[in-house]
Amino acid sequence: MNPEVRIVFIEDVPAEAVLVEQALQRDGLAFQMQRVETREDFLRVLASQPPDVILSDHGLPSFDGFAALDVAHKQCPQVPFLFVTNALQRQMEIEKLVPGVTDYVMKSQLHLLAPTIRRVLHGAETPQTGGLKQEELERIKEKLLALMEEYERAGGYLPICSSCKKIRDGQDVWQTPEMFFRKYAGLKFTHGICPDCIGKFS
Repeated sequence: MNPEVRIVFIEDVPAEAVLVEQALQRDGLAFQMQRVETREDFLRVLASQPPDVILSDHGLPSFDGFAALDVAHKQCPQVPFLFVTNALQRQMEIEKLVPGVTDYVMKSQLHLLAPTIRRVLHGAETPQTGGLKQEELERIKEKLLALMEEYERAGGYLPICSSCKKIRDGQDVWQTPEMFFRKYAGLKFTHGICPDCIGKFS
C-alpha cells in the first residue's frame, strides 16, 4: 500500500466530504482525497491517475452509486469500491453480494471507514463474494429479495404459531419453517437432535 492512499469520493455535498476527511484524519490514515460529482469528472480522474480506493455515496441525483460502480467495473475493476452512504436500503444490502462492491460504511459510522479501507487495501478476502460464481450470487440475490418481499407483505413481521411453530406467509398460508424457508429463500434442511432434546429419546 502506498504511503498515502489515493481516494476518489463520489459525493455531491461538500460538507459530507469534509466529515469523511475528518474521520480519516482522526484515525491517522495518510491519504489524498479528490471529490467528484459527475460521470465526466469521475472518468477524467480515472484516466489521469487511477486511485487506490473509490468511495461513493449511493443516492446522488445525477450520478448514482451503481452508475459509478458500472464505470469503475469497466475502467479499473481491480480498485476497491466502497459505498459511504445514509441511503442504505434492503436492495442495496443485497447488492453487496454483487462482485465489485467491496463493502459499505454508513455515514453515521464513519469511525469504521479507515479500518475498512486498510482491510480492503491489504487484500483481505471480502465476504461479499467468498469465491462464489456469478450465477450463484445472482441466485442468492433473487432468493433474498423474494424473502424480503414476503416479509413486507406480511406487514413487517412473520407470524409464527406459538404451538406448532408454523409460519404464516403473505397469502395467509401456514407452512412449516422448513417449507417456508425452502420456498422463499431456497434453503434446504436436514434433521438431527440437539443436546437439549436428546434426553427425551434415551
